[in-house]
Amino acid sequence: MNKGKGGRPNISKPDVGQPAESIGQQALEAKEAGLADVARLLASPDDLARLVQLRAEVSSKLTSARSTLSSGAAAQIEAAKYGLQLLDKSHRHIAKLRQCIDKIDHLCAECSTLVENHEKIRALSHAHANVAQVLEELGDIIDLPSRAAAVGDILASGDDGSFVAAFEGLTLLEGTANNIKEAWRRNAKKKADLGELAQYLTQMDAHYIATKATYVRPRHYKERLMLEMEAAASRRFAPLQALCGQHGQHNTKVKYDQDCNRVLTEARDYLGTLTDVERCDTSGRPLPGATDAELAMLQIREEDVFDEGLWLEALLGGFAALETELAEAYDFVSPCFPPQYNMFDSIFQMYHVQFAQALDTVGQVSPSLSTAGQLKLMQWVCGYQNTLRGLGMQEELVGIPVAPLSANSEGQPGFALLVDSYTDRMEATMTAWYKAILAQDLAGQPQQMSDGTLRTPGVIDFFRMLNEQVSVLEEISHGEVLLSAARRSLKLMANFVAAQQALLTPGGAAAALAGASAPPGGKFELNFEMVCAQINNSVDCYNQSLEFTEHVQNLLDEGYRSELDVEDTCRAFLDLAKAWAGRLVDMMYSDAGLLELWRKMYTSSDWLAGTTTATILATIGDYFNDITTFVEPGFCKRVCEGSLEEYARRACSCAVTALDKGVAAAGATLGGAAAEAADAVLTRLAQDEHEVQVFFEPLVPLDKLVKRVGQLAGLRELLSSQDPDGVVMGYAAVLELNPAITPAMVEKMLVNRPGWNKLHVADASMHCRGLYGKAAKRQQRDGHLAAGSTAAAGAAGGGTADSSKGWKLWGK
Repeated sequence: MNKGKGGRPNISKPDVGQPAESIGQQALEAKEAGLADVARLLASPDDLARLVQLRAEVSSKLTSARSTLSSGAAAQIEAAKYGLQLLDKSHRHIAKLRQCIDKIDHLCAECSTLVENHEKIRALSHAHANVAQVLEELGDIIDLPSRAAAVGDILASGDDGSFVAAFEGLTLLEGTANNIKEAWRRNAKKKADLGELAQYLTQMDAHYIATKATYVRPRHYKERLMLEMEAAASRRFAPLQALCGQHGQHNTKVKYDQDCNRVLTEARDYLGTLTDVERCDTSGRPLPGATDAELAMLQIREEDVFDEGLWLEALLGGFAALETELAEAYDFVSPCFPPQYNMFDSIFQMYHVQFAQALDTVGQVSPSLSTAGQLKLMQWVCGYQNTLRGLGMQEELVGIPVAPLSANSEGQPGFALLVDSYTDRMEATMTAWYKAILAQDLAGQPQQMSDGTLRTPGVIDFFRMLNEQVSVLEEISHGEVLLSAARRSLKLMANFVAAQQALLTPGGAAAALAGASAPPGGKFELNFEMVCAQINNSVDCYNQSLEFTEHVQNLLDEGYRSELDVEDTCRAFLDLAKAWAGRLVDMMYSDAGLLELWRKMYTSSDWLAGTTTATILATIGDYFNDITTFVEPGFCKRVCEGSLEEYARRACSCAVTALDKGVAAAGATLGGAAAEAADAVLTRLAQDEHEVQVFFEPLVPLDKLVKRVGQLAGLRELLSSQDPDGVVMGYAAVLELNPAITPAMVEKMLVNRPGWNKLHVADASMHCRGLYGKAAKRQQRDGHLAAGSTAAAGAAGGGTADSSKGWKLWGK
């Protein structure tokens, strides 16, 4: 490239000789490179022996190079051809684009003068559209005679299958005629101006009125039509109704051999001789093939039996066919009638009543159906109801009503009888299962979990089986059926609670074990570890019941969730756990060593020295060590609270009974002067309060602890106060613990109190009787009898829980 004037580059044409010189030079360089390569390969005389091999390698490389060069050149040629094609295509498109641009310019030039006439153009467009519509309507008018003749031919043929086509054609003719009349009315044409068309339209009206009178009869015809359709529906359902009443009747034949084994298949030759047989035993297990000798001795007999599977198959098949007919009536029959007929509603009511009557018949025999048969019938009913919802029926119409011809005197629909029968069977099965579960739990030993708590496997088994029962119905329904099963499940949980509560009654555990590993003599009492396990079981039941009810409520349709009351049922398990905690406290205080220590309370020098109280608290502490390991942490505190309450109750009862003649007299009995002895007894009572507070402080909530210790302080006030108001306040605190402490017992203490006259005693006794009366009324209102508390107090005195001696003989 050379530079010309002004420094601008001048592009010169390539030299023609330069490529030839370059090619020659490249050829010379290639030749020199080849000679150098040959000299390298034949550097020594020994390389001549490899000359043939070297020639072959060079020839192979040469062939490969030529093929690579040839393929590369072919690819370049194809790419060049494709590039030329694209260039040609681009040229054509550019030319076409130029033509379009020229046409647009030409049209724009023509339209530039039409803007001023825009209103005229729009009017012309509207006129064109109106003319097109008029021509179309004229075509319809011209076609009226032929269309009317076609409809007349269809009606004259009397073919019921073409009734819909005739009705549609007649409706179309009526619409066209009405449009024509409306157009002439708008144009104020006179009837005389219409000529022959007016006469034709008059004939058309008369023909339409006559046709409508023929095929669309007055109201009495509609009523007659409904009666005929109802009779037809009854005839259609008659075989199905008969089949529903044939449950239990023989519907097939079964073959048996002489050993009562069922014969499934048999083969005989042309002479009737038995050649092969397939059998099964009474449990359904297939039997091995028979030998020739056995075949010769085999005797086969036939029996007529009822096969529920065949009966259900025929019944459900008939139900499904009629359900399909109802859907077809919605799709094809209802559109053929005027809307005011509400034809599908009428057909639905007829079919729905017939379905209900059939289900009522089935409901009467539902207890004799198998569980699988009941489930199949309920599944079909739920599917049928979903079909009705899909057809747009309201929810209140979807339910199965009581059929007018139902044999059920209670007025309960047959479907409800079917569901009740299933849930009754479910309840009976679950009742037998949970009784066996409880008996197995009581017969065994509690299992210690990884956290140290004791449990029995019955709770998990009960709720697992309950979930299995409900899961069977999840696939069938989320409405009425599932709600009924959920209600029955709540009843089962309540019965399960009652069965466990029965274990708390005397002889309840032995009754639960009756027939299942019952001990000799029929006596059985739950041990300490089993009671701890029952507390944990009740807590687990509460948690499992919450999960179960939440799961069921999530499955139920929204309209049914509010009908399920679960709170009381679930809370019953917590109440049961509290009752078991009370039983555990009773077992602690029924310990023989503790009973002996309680006999020494307030009546021995050991109590006055503090030994008795310390030993009682130490024994309770030993029990607490096991309880904190065996019982759920949430209920350990409740057991400790119950233990503190029981301690305060027994302390009050023992003190009132043992010190009924006054603190001074009791102290004198223990030794020492009366005044000093009284001070020693009151000091001991105060020290007992302190020791109890220190012992229970880490185990019981502060408010509960303060309340019970305050009641013990009220006891001390009752025993030592010189003020009637103080005595009344102390008696109120003691009465809350043990209603068995009567005003007469208090009066006996006050008579011997120094410094009290008859007036003071009478005043305090009157107030105490008022408090006692209010407490008795409150207990009656709450449903607790004072005798129960007296019995519990008797147990604290070393007697049995049902002792009638009360606290008056304490320490005697």
